[in-house]
Amino acid sequence: MPLKRLKSIFVLIPAIIVALAVLAALSGLFWQTPPVPPSPQKVVLVEAVETEAFSTYEIIGVLEADQKVDLMARVTGFLVGLQFEEGDAVKAGQVLFNIEPDQYLAAQASAEAALLSAKADFTKAELDFNRAKDLYLKRASPKSDFDAAQAALDVARAKVMTAEASLSQAKLNLGYAEIKAPFDGHVSDTPFSEGSLLSPESGALATVVSQDPVLVNFGVSDKYMAATRLGDGPLPGQRLDNLEVRLKINGSTPYPEPGELVYVAPLVDRATDTIKMKARFANPQGILSPNQSVTVSLTAKTPPKALLVPKSAVMTSSQGSFVFQAVMGKAAGAPEGSPEFLQAKVAYLKLGREYDNGYEVLEGLKAGDKVVGLGLMSSGSMLREGAPVEIMDETPQPQAGPAQAGGQSGPNRG
Repeated sequence: MPLKRLKSIFVLIPAIIVALAVLAALSGLFWQTPPVPPSPQKVVLVEAVETEAFSTYEIIGVLEADQKVDLMARVTGFLVGLQFEEGDAVKAGQVLFNIEPDQYLAAQASAEAALLSAKADFTKAELDFNRAKDLYLKRASPKSDFDAAQAALDVARAKVMTAEASLSQAKLNLGYAEIKAPFDGHVSDTPFSEGSLLSPESGALATVVSQDPVLVNFGVSDKYMAATRLGDGPLPGQRLDNLEVRLKINGSTPYPEPGELVYVAPLVDRATDTIKMKARFANPQGILSPNQSVTVSLTAKTPPKALLVPKSAVMTSSQGSFVFQAVMGKAAGAPEGSPEFLQAKVAYLKLGREYDNGYEVLEGLKAGDKVVGLGLMSSGSMLREGAPVEIMDETPQPQAGPAQAGGQSGPNRG
């Protein structure tokens, strides 16, 4: 091949390569596959509803007997009878201890005899007085005899009264030889046995405590109480007269009977900054025992109504609380004519109180609006403004009933 022709070929090769590169670039411009949009995030919508707003305030309380008494000996004598088994249920008026009654029976008999003697003396003094009076009125005896008869009658009357009082005391002492249960309840153990010498200095013989009803003691923050007394406190129901008191045993088992608030202390306990309260509970089956620790749950007798959104739907940023709504729209910066798709949109809210069954919405939503309640997180990433979403069928709403797992109601977030 001639040298000149070879040189021409080598000169053309770079030009051909450049041309091919340009053609490849132009081909890519016109035939490039459009980018694949990200997969939509699956979400569940929940509805903002106007419903009863339930909240629970829980504190630890301690049960105490509605009635409790230490049985004491009021007379001295030997214990001759124990009429109960320790821990027994007892009835009001049931005899529990017998103190040897012989000396008190004798004292009663002596007092009865003394009363009879005093009455006899009174009868004689009354007869003498009547005779002296008759003679004095007839001017047959001096007034001094009449006065003496009058004085003797008064002394005899006083002796009768003294004898009657002594007999009453003797009867009381004899009655004290039987120590009885003052009310229905259960009796404790006793450190005494038959043959023990009892006296008022012996101390408590046993303790009787009532079982039905029982009281529960608990304390509420003085700040909460101050706001509640103003009619807009954070306690459920926002007023003391709208509080319902319930109990949980072992922290989780609900006690079936509601309680009645019976006492609110007039003073703040400075050691705990709380105000002591008491509630009374019926205890017909004896489930509750004095000194038992329980969880006190305060709820509202008549819950307020509010526009609520489920707690799972609410997020918080530096700009405030917000939720995501699912709306049709185009991708950010998409040219005119681009297709619309279902995407997440931020809606900022003004919230009120936190209740067990949702947040109170003051501004930003109306009843019936639907927001993302489940699906805010996917593969460790938070749902973002404008992200495509796919709605699932399930649409849970704020519960129209008390939450099963109660807790202290949240502060006002408005």
